[in-house]
Amino acid sequence: MKKVVIGTVAALSLLGVSGQVSAAEPTTIKASTVGTGSVHAQAETEIASVTSLATPQEGQKNRSSGNFSVENLPEGTYALKFVVDGANPGTHFNVMKDVSGGFDPTIWSNIYDGNTTDVQTDRSFYISNPSGTDSNFVVKVYALH
Repeated sequence: MKKVVIGTVAALSLLGVSGQVSAAEPTTIKASTVGTGSVHAQAETEIASVTSLATPQEGQKNRSSGNFSVENLPEGTYALKFVVDGANPGTHFNVMKDVSGGFDPTIWSNIYDGNTTDVQTDRSFYISNPSGTDSNFVVKVYALH
């Protein structure tokens, strides 16, 4: 049996991925098969990070974090991925939109580590109603493109 070793650029070329990868903007590229005989490359770019309390902030019914922005997404973004750092396994929460002087709607419910969602953009999202943790945690949002 022969082993074939190819470099990252050659592997990405075989997958049909082109462009530049910059050390200044780290991006993870994953290859996976989708459908019969096709290959899909996926890149993840961190677009937001916010610290959440384990419970709603003092004087708040739902809000457990400050606002974070999901704007200026990379071209071809088709989903958002939420990564939770520093929380117990099973920690979940909602994401709400801050509406000045109005009702704050829930945008995504029951979000947990590794969860992917549809793409919605705004400059005023926040973490709400965390459950399953007793300590503060960090939520990082990645654009999948």
